This record gives sequence, C-alpha cells and structure tokens, in this order.
Amino acid sequence: MATVDGRGRGVGDRAALGDALASLLAGTTELPASELARVVHVAGRVLGASAARMLVADYGLLSLQELGDDGPRGPRRLIEGTLAGRCFASGEIVVAGDGPVTVFVPLAEGSERLGVLELTLPAWSEGLRSVVDPVVRVLVLVLISKRRYTDVVLRARRAEPLSVAAEIQWALLPPLTYSSDRVSVSGILEPAYSIGGDSFDYALNADSAEFGIVDAVGHGIAAVSISVLALNSLRNARREGHGLEAAYLDAGSAIEAEFGRSAFATGQLGRLALDTGELTWLNAGHPLPLLVRDQTFVGRLACPPSIPMGLGGAVKAVATERLQRGDHVLFYTDGVVESTSPDGEAFGVDRLADLLVRSAADGTSPAEAVRRLAAAVLAYNRRPLRDDATLLLVEYHGPADAE
Repeated sequence: MATVDGRGRGVGDRAALGDALASLLAGTTELPASELARVVHVAGRVLGASAARMLVADYGLLSLQELGDDGPRGPRRLIEGTLAGRCFASGEIVVAGDGPVTVFVPLAEGSERLGVLELTLPAWSEGLRSVVDPVVRVLVLVLISKRRYTDVVLRARRAEPLSVAAEIQWALLPPLTYSSDRVSVSGILEPAYSIGGDSFDYALNADSAEFGIVDAVGHGIAAVSISVLALNSLRNARREGHGLEAAYLDAGSAIEAEFGRSAFATGQLGRLALDTGELTWLNAGHPLPLLVRDQTFVGRLACPPSIPMGLGGAVKAVATERLQRGDHVLFYTDGVVESTSPDGEAFGVDRLADLLVRSAADGTSPAEAVRRLAAAVLAYNRRPLRDDATLLLVEYHGPADAE
C-alpha cells in the first residue's frame, strides 16, 4: 500500500498524492460496511500515521466518542475544553506536541459536521496539509457511502439511551447544517435524547431556501406522530410546488383527518429568495423570529398569527422582510425561551437575542452558533428540559456575485 511520508516528504508530487488516494480507495472499497473503524485505519496508514481514530459527535453535539468496531470505544471527550473539541467547533486542523504529534482534522460532508479524525504522526508541516485535505475528503465520501448500511456510527453517537420518539425524529431530519455562498441554514433539537413533538426541515432549490419548524402538542410518541405527519405534509406540498398558504392548509387538513380536532401543531413556514433576499413566511402560532443585522439585535419579525395547523383555520397573513447581506434570522420553539433556571427565571427572548448577537459579532459559523445556543439553554436549566427546544438559524450571505 502506498503511503505518504508523515513528515510531508514528497508533498507536491501529484503522482505520489494520486497513489495515496488510489491506495485509500483500494484498501477501503471492499471492506464491509460495518468495519468503518478499519476504513479509518487505512486512511491513517496512507497518511503515514502510526495511529488513527475517528471521533463521532453525539446527538446533543456536546461530546465526541471514538468509533470502535461495533459502536463507541473508550471514554467520551467533551467538545468544550478539549483539543478535539476545538477542532470540531472551529472546523480547523489542531496540532499538539513536538514529535510525535497528535493532529486533529475536522471531518465534514460539505458544511455538515461528522466528527474529528485523530492522527498520530512523526511530525507536522504545513506542506502535509495539502495531502491531508484531499485524503480526508475521500475518506469522508467512503464513510458516507458505507454508514447507510450499518448502525455502527449511530451507536457511537449515543451519549445516553435514545428514546423511541427521539429515534423517529432524528431519522426524519435533514442534515443539521447546509451552507453555500448565498445562504446557511442550521438547526438543532433539544433534549436530544428524548425529543418529542419538535422538528424542522429545509430544502435548497435553484433560487430559494425553503424551510419549516413545527411543535406538535403533547409529548412522546403521540407528539411525534403529529410532528411526522405535519412535516411530511409540508415536504409534500413543497415538492409539489405549492406555496406557503397551500402547504399550511394541506398540513392542517392532514392532521385533522388523522387525529380530529384534538391534535395540532404550531409552526412557521418560510421561503428565502436567494437572489433578492426577500423572506416570506407564515406564522402558525409560534414565537416571533429574531433578526440580527450588522451585529445588532433589530427585533422580532412581526407576522399576525394564523391558528395552529390542524384546528381548521385559514391563513391570516404572510409576512415579507427584505434581508440584507449578513443578516441572521433565528426561528425557535417556545421551549427555548420558556425554559427556566432552578430558581424559576425564564431564559427569555433578551438572553437569546444577546447570545445570537455575540455569535454574529464573533463570526461564529451558523452550525456552531446553534450548538452554543442550545448548550446555553441546557446550562441555564441545569436539569432536564421539561419541554422541547428547537432552533433553526438562517443566515443570508447575499446574492451570487456578478460574473
């Protein structure tokens, strides 16, 4: 098997890099899907590492866990306060030691963060980065192609037992984050291991970002059943080319037909035109979204509420807001701001807005911003959440640059 010198010798030799990539593919393509840890070891050997391990982010995005032969291996590492966590949060390579060195490399599918690759190398040089980057990109593609057929990664993501309701909701979600030159969309669910009726969805199409966030009445499987029906009805309407009003009515009719008037879901549906920044959205009984512009909290975006989906109501209004380059719009469920500290004080809109402004001012990526916001809610409560708390952040980067 061809390998790249761990000290970076031969970097810049296209033939050597090609041999390394070919060796990675040859050494991993025929491996069974369940042997993802071996896939990682092959990548490590190609890079000249004496040891290689993949650290998988848990559902709550609070810790990293080594991927073993059949699930998790070894102790968990917190994202906060660790080198591996710094790599995950920043999306940058982190190097520790003088020789041998430990190198942490972010693993991501586009903007969707998968975890961290930890390598033990004889030494590190910036020249080696030009080899690590393409090898890791190929490694990610191999991992993604194989993980669909095995439970190994999903087992490693569990920092605690996942409820059946949460299992259903996580299987329903799109990737937590998408980012392009024109828009980023990032969401998160809490409590990650026992989420019930909260969920979100989005799709990036030719000229728009379309999204929805829902909060179904009740808890557990009963709430999940309503949420699943609502979200898939909204997806169906979107894919059939229906507008926001038709999607709202379709979802309401589906819930009412299945559950009667005893079930409903609040929600918000939106569409962002990527070339113009025009945001149109419909509010079905949710807290109003927050707008941060130029690192300043502008306020809540107003929209007269239609009644929750499933209660037989008509659309009261569709709101419009023209976003500017760099604007952040945060949609959230009531469990975020209504969660309380042990002394009974609510987390509140002001605290949420302040944290969002800080993230914008720091240039924090949308994925990391929602992770930190959710972590702040959990830390504020200091006990299990009594209501679901979901965040969906839309950041508009502006129209495509004129050619």
